[in-house]
Amino acid sequence: MTNPGHKRKSLSTPEPEEPTTQPQSNFVTPRGKRLKPSTTQGKGQPPSSADIRTPSIQRSGTSRAYSSRLSTTEHILTERHAEAHDHYERRLDKDDDSILSLTEPLDDGLKGIAEEIIEKAALFMESYLRTVSANSRESADGMSDAIKPRPDSPMQPSNTPTDPSTATQRADNTSDNSALLKEKLDEANKWISWKSSSNEKYMYGPIGAFIKYIALVVKEKLTSLTDPSSGNGRGCRLVLPSTKSDYNPPDADDTMRIDMGLVGANINSPVEANNGRVLYYKVIAVLEAKRKGDDDGFRDAFEQLDIYTRQMYQQQHNLRFAWGITVSGTQVRVCHFGPDRAKSSLLMDISKSEGRRAFIKVLVHWSLCEESQLGRDPTMEYLRDLKCWQIACSDKAGSMGEGADVKYYYFTTVSCQADRLFGRHTRCFLATDIRPTEMVSDKNPLRPKFVIKDSWAFSKHNASEDTRDEVRSLEKVKACLLEKAAERDIIIPKIEVGGRVSFLRNGGWVEDNTDTLYGRGELVADKAGTVRGPGKLAENNADEVNKPGEVHSDDDLYFRAHRRIVMEPIGEPLRSTTSVAEFVTVVCDVMRCHSAFVNDCSILHRDISPNNILVVRGGDGIARGMLIDLDCAIDIDQEKREEREGREKRKEMTGTLPYMSINNLSGSLVEHTSLDDWESMLCVICWFATLGTISGKRRGDEELAELPIAAWRQESTAKMLTAKRSAFKDYESFEDMIVNNFKPEGVAGSTSDKIGASGAGGKPDENELLKRLAISIHECLFKNRRLTPDFHGTFEKRKHVEPERRELSLEEELEAVRLRGQAPPTREILPMVNPFKERAEKWKDISKELLAFTNVYWEQAMALQKDALEAKSNVAIGSISQ
Repeated sequence: MTNPGHKRKSLSTPEPEEPTTQPQSNFVTPRGKRLKPSTTQGKGQPPSSADIRTPSIQRSGTSRAYSSRLSTTEHILTERHAEAHDHYERRLDKDDDSILSLTEPLDDGLKGIAEEIIEKAALFMESYLRTVSANSRESADGMSDAIKPRPDSPMQPSNTPTDPSTATQRADNTSDNSALLKEKLDEANKWISWKSSSNEKYMYGPIGAFIKYIALVVKEKLTSLTDPSSGNGRGCRLVLPSTKSDYNPPDADDTMRIDMGLVGANINSPVEANNGRVLYYKVIAVLEAKRKGDDDGFRDAFEQLDIYTRQMYQQQHNLRFAWGITVSGTQVRVCHFGPDRAKSSLLMDISKSEGRRAFIKVLVHWSLCEESQLGRDPTMEYLRDLKCWQIACSDKAGSMGEGADVKYYYFTTVSCQADRLFGRHTRCFLATDIRPTEMVSDKNPLRPKFVIKDSWAFSKHNASEDTRDEVRSLEKVKACLLEKAAERDIIIPKIEVGGRVSFLRNGGWVEDNTDTLYGRGELVADKAGTVRGPGKLAENNADEVNKPGEVHSDDDLYFRAHRRIVMEPIGEPLRSTTSVAEFVTVVCDVMRCHSAFVNDCSILHRDISPNNILVVRGGDGIARGMLIDLDCAIDIDQEKREEREGREKRKEMTGTLPYMSINNLSGSLVEHTSLDDWESMLCVICWFATLGTISGKRRGDEELAELPIAAWRQESTAKMLTAKRSAFKDYESFEDMIVNNFKPEGVAGSTSDKIGASGAGGKPDENELLKRLAISIHECLFKNRRLTPDFHGTFEKRKHVEPERRELSLEEELEAVRLRGQAPPTREILPMVNPFKERAEKWKDISKELLAFTNVYWEQAMALQKDALEAKSNVAIGSISQ
């Protein structure tokens, strides 16, 4: 769960205007697509109710936590292209036409209307194209008489207005608009007869004309049926292309240019409406086109679509899954992006009649299906009259649904975005349970009391058997620590309510999970047909690299449930700290909280990262730390019980890649213990200490990229693992590669080696405090006095064996003399020693030692904060008195 942003921005912020441009970027993507100049966002109005319910949303922080990524444009795009290529190779299921049935209208009446529209649109198009083809042949042969349409054609495809009386009854509505339809088909025919030697940019207009043609037919049918009193056509939409093509959406966080965005408009909207550069938060799907109709063209189009769809998830906070379209020459494929896999349909060749009809069917279904079938969350709604969002949650533990109470919350601030293509898609909203009585504005803001976490976590089908459910873990934390928290002076997350999300669909309640998403039970297999189990995603997903749960049946593989949890208190991200003392206090607080989870609740977190740390500020202004997000947590006692019962135990890799422990990264069979989480915290401390712990005063991207710690952001986990082993292997390497590169900042004071030392005026040195904290954790983990030398460091080594010392017998001495000068006998190769094996066995004692000195650092950092606040108060009082 990512943390709320430091500077919160309202969702009611209006839609951006035309952005101002920056100097032209000369960076070219790996596939050769030149990037657009970067843009800045302005102001405008939220979308109308005709649009899919995804109004303009402002980020409360960067989508990629600055603390965990090198954010130069070139680095980001290189990383994303590499990731997209990996997704094409390992996450894409090709030629799966089952995805096309996911948007078939659920309502029987709309299903019949859809078939009628498909039939009309296809017949008119084919009739028109036959006429155009015949006229072209006649012109070439010098013929003067026009070729007449086939007698069975429902609409006359001539160049003069059609006489409605000659059209069949099925074409009554369309024939009145035949001139406009023919105009669109005239333009679309340039794509239908496309030659791959032409420039790609000449495809955009004809593709847009094809889509507008379908929109015209849909509009004509739906407006003829719509009756305000009956509600016919309600919830339907026109699927329209963006007016502009090959553009950078103003709400993008990179400079990539999309070829075309498809949006949903009110059925009464003009098809030719100028919608300009459609933003990511509005699009139903992005269309990416390549001029060549071959496998390379599809691969290039998909990989770019992969990057664009990531932006859709980031900007559309009610997006459950996403659609996209690739065009390579005349070959069209529809792509579906779920939580773990992407799927592409069989190709639809629009140069052929059956291909055109298949693509028409897709566009018509997208026009008539429910919004949930397009990926939107029906339990979230933007209230235009109040300018805020309404989100439904269960009013008690469990799922929403028939017979269950539903409680509504209201928010304008999104503190966490789903900025990855695959994974949990965790989002956090700062909300209140009090419905506003008037429009939300700067003068009348919402006052949030809760954090609502919305995510798609790995689960078991049967919720009662889901022993690793985060709701259960939070309930256990609340029961064990709520009364002790104040006494121990720790901040814990307090759950209000939580459970699985359900929604009404076609008149009935359905639980929102991957079975619902795919319309059936979904079993993911690799290209060889082998079912993928835990561990297969280790190198692909930095958000959660594996399923946190044992797998006892094939049905449980890759099953995710949509969960929503309401909790308090609210907080800010780790990057919001304003001093070294605040940072040290927060990270020490988090590990004190972590130790309480382990010792009192028997819960091991397993995902210590900046995204899971909140800075909580009380009324006194002191910054405190809170550990959140128990999606990857396990109940240690439960795990031991299952192990005793003989249940199969599989190695799991969980966490966030840059901060995962070496033992975890290496895929070692050594058990994941509390010490792995302490090592993850050491990684967090080192990263922030190098980048800078004070908000707004951090190192620049270029300077950071030159430091050894930058290797922790390698695309390959193997390279990342090697970099960490080298940095942590001994004190000298750690000091040289990491500690000496910490960014100097904070209050100067003593440089004593003693933890409790004070400088002038009894004030510790903040920089030294941070260094000593990092060095102490490192030494305790990698050179602990409780461990034998064989288990020091980070690299595997040969077991050390002391030579046997004793007096030789006379026979042995004679044999030794005889063998002198001969080749030495072959020595037995000693086994390799995993440096983390003994450490895991002694995790309890080492954890106690870590907690003991962490408490000392915490006390000193708290004292520094209080001194700073007191000094600030004295300055303010002095200013007033003067």
